[in-house]
Amino acid sequence: MEGILSRSYEGGSIPLARPLAPGVSSVNLNDPAFSDLAGALTGVKPVTYTDCSPERAPRLKDLCGKLGLRYLPVEEFLGRESHHQRRGKRIYLIGRDLKILKAAALAWKDPENNERWAGILGYPECCILMFSKWLKTLGRGPDLVEMSYRNTPEKEKLDFRLNNVCNYSSRIHHNGVIDRRNFEKFTAFNRRYIFHALHVIGWHPCSYACRESLKKAAVIFSFMRHHAPDYAATLQAALAKPVLFWGKFRFAFLEGRVAGESVFSSAVSLPRSLLEDRKYRLLAFSEEIRLGRKRAEFLREGAPPLFSRSFRPIVLNFVK
Repeated sequence: MEGILSRSYEGGSIPLARPLAPGVSSVNLNDPAFSDLAGALTGVKPVTYTDCSPERAPRLKDLCGKLGLRYLPVEEFLGRESHHQRRGKRIYLIGRDLKILKAAALAWKDPENNERWAGILGYPECCILMFSKWLKTLGRGPDLVEMSYRNTPEKEKLDFRLNNVCNYSSRIHHNGVIDRRNFEKFTAFNRRYIFHALHVIGWHPCSYACRESLKKAAVIFSFMRHHAPDYAATLQAALAKPVLFWGKFRFAFLEGRVAGESVFSSAVSLPRSLLEDRKYRLLAFSEEIRLGRKRAEFLREGAPPLFSRSFRPIVLNFVK
């Protein structure tokens, strides 16, 4: 089913079992991601935004027209350029009310208005506050995924709809050479896989137990499942997995399960992170990752392979 998240799938589009409107029987895999579009259509997100290339802009505008949505090319509106994770693209704001889109654009223009900007997008206040704390560190503190995990009281099972491991929106520091370089390398590793769409909510939850985020995620995912059940099932399968997390660009999605202080795995799945090749081979060879207080052991048939010790990762046990 991972083929649905391939760039070659149906020419990069998602066929819909139930049209969104007359003449809308499919949507792009990305630009915007279906989950972000669903957020705008359900009202969970009064405004959403997407990068869009010039050649895809006519299709985006046509889609908005058919769905009764308004769009605003924010850089053209503000008369300024912005940094883009993917070069050659432009940012479009999407929503039902043009006045709200313009208010969002003016808030986005000034970095000091980050909390107002996020509020207009419909993000929960508690999540905005956590993001603001992270923003003050200029990316030198814990990663947002780690912050979400540390704030979660019950960590044994996490709802897959809040999986934000591959959501790099607002998580890349454009003035940081290392962040930019790592993101470009990560993108190159996954050039045939739409990791950009690998999320249900577009923000970073204050915790993986955030009630407001779970409530909004349920509405978005229900909408997606109603209109594109095959795609929703594929997205769920991709997100509802144990993830061993060593850092922003160093993690592994596993086909397996968590039991106590062990992770039992049959394979490593996409996306490919910047983990060392040696560690990927070790994960692929291991049947069990046994977690100690500070380190992890990689075992096969009960016996550890050679050079098997590693610093203990955060275990994100995302489940259905």
